[in-house]
Amino acid sequence: VIHRVVIKKSGKIHVISTADINYLEAQDDYVMIYTAEERFLKQQTMKYFEKHLDQEQFIRVHRSYIVNVQCIERIEPYEKTNYILILKDGNKIPVSRSGMQVMKEKLNF
Repeated sequence: VIHRVVIKKSGKIHVISTADINYLEAQDDYVMIYTAEERFLKQQTMKYFEKHLDQEQFIRVHRSYIVNVQCIERIEPYEKTNYILILKDGNKIPVSRSGMQVMKEKLNF
């Protein structure tokens, strides 16, 4: 399990605690990491983060998204069989059917 991510941005090296990560979004061969302050592009795969982030704290809710459980405010129905996560910062994250199953197991609802 990793506890920090090191990212080069604008010639500076940022060390981000995984606790500060709100969510991650897939972008081709990169992952965009969103924190409360800013976002960082990391050349890494979603599979890597899914495997190495704390499974208790992070859930892969969609093919393109991994979310920090602490940042989830609510889950709302969206269209017929889909759901959308509303994060505490107001961001909306789509939830796939398999992502919903995983969330039900992890969050016990």
